[in-house]
Amino acid sequence: MATLTDFDEWLDGAVPSDMVEDVYALYEAVDGETEFAQYKAVRAANGQLLVSYGDGSDWLRLATNDAKEGFLRRIGGRYVGEGGMSVGAWYIMHQGMASDD
Repeated sequence: MATLTDFDEWLDGAVPSDMVEDVYALYEAVDGETEFAQYKAVRAANGQLLVSYGDGSDWLRLATNDAKEGFLRRIGGRYVGEGGMSVGAWYIMHQGMASDD
């Protein structure tokens, strides 16, 4: 299990196939610095935020609050797009579309 700092490299393994539920769970775990579904974000004694996605997964190291905010923006940019919609609103929109099927 490695510790990574490259957002995209870590996301490639953490969120398979752009799963809406996984994107939302990851965002909520990091934003709240908590555990949500398979994602876990814990603040280390040195102040860094460490994020994992399951037993044996690589850890993402977010060394500062700026890095945390940058990672949250990257989740939005990579999965939601650049339209300004929040991850929460995007998730609700997809849930509504799925219930219409």
